[in-house]
Amino acid sequence: MKTLTVKRAALLAALFSSLVSGISLAAETPVRINQAFQSLLYLPLYVAQEQGFFKQQGVAVKISTGGGGAQSWAAVFGGSADFSIQDPVFVPKSRENGGGGVVVASVQNAPTIFIFGKDPASLQDNLGLLSGKRVVTSPQPDTTWAFMSYLIKQQKLSDVRLVHVAIGNEIPAVAAGRADYALAAEPQVTMAERQNGLHAVYSFSANRDWYPFAFSSLTTTQAYIDSHPQAAQGVVTAFEQASRFIYANVDRAVEIACKYFPNLPPDLVRQAVQRGIDAKGYPDHALVSKAAWDNNMNIALYAKNIKAYPSPATSYENNVNVDLATRAKEAIDAAQ
Repeated sequence: MKTLTVKRAALLAALFSSLVSGISLAAETPVRINQAFQSLLYLPLYVAQEQGFFKQQGVAVKISTGGGGAQSWAAVFGGSADFSIQDPVFVPKSRENGGGGVVVASVQNAPTIFIFGKDPASLQDNLGLLSGKRVVTSPQPDTTWAFMSYLIKQQKLSDVRLVHVAIGNEIPAVAAGRADYALAAEPQVTMAERQNGLHAVYSFSANRDWYPFAFSSLTTTQAYIDSHPQAAQGVVTAFEQASRFIYANVDRAVEIACKYFPNLPPDLVRQAVQRGIDAKGYPDHALVSKAAWDNNMNIALYAKNIKAYPSPATSYENNVNVDLATRAKEAIDAAQ
């Protein structure tokens, strides 16, 4: 009996201490984040989850997968998710059609798409080698189609034939000789090199005309932010923590990536993550910059994914909430 009394007293003392210090013992706020795909592009999400950054910020995150950007964004508007991760272009597209939405954090801050092929000759400073070649992209108006189409126009390339395949089928098309080159993201690029003897020969991120680029972003609605301000801030702050963590703790970031891609060899995952780091794909900070937004909107306009830019529906000021990411950076800077 005496032991129970002591334990009860200790529990009460701990509760009182927590209340005095302003720390709530209430359960974390549940938050649902829907990702377009399971992707190494979204490593900040997995790091925030596995390192407990969400928990530290008072939110309990459940991750689901939509199967595409449109599906993930629809999950937010349909009420089955609080946040989504995908190409942020869906927010201004929604505004053009009378809807809403807001971008709150960067998840991928560079156009981390690469070109690989059988020929090892670099295309980085000699894109003319693509003239007369067959190049694999996803179907119009998907990202790799838009990137390659824009590159053809920008570089005045001639007689380039685009071969459309579903995402994930780029390697077989080149390996089987149906195309000379393909555009893809990780881990397909490293798989092409390590498992198929192909060669990564061009990085869009390395072309300074394309960087920074709001490639993947965390999106929600202003209504959610207004009704759950602490949870919204907590989620964005956790992404700020995760982005910094990836660069400061590469080994642990790779370990987390391996957990989310258990069917890939760990050394392949490491190389793929390092490629993303080298390309500055993972953001330094959660804030989506005006320059990154401009670059995305220029490609979106070319691909006819939006009707106009700039416009009230597509402007940086009306689509990107800078307050949450700014406060996240300031809070973490102050704590260091």
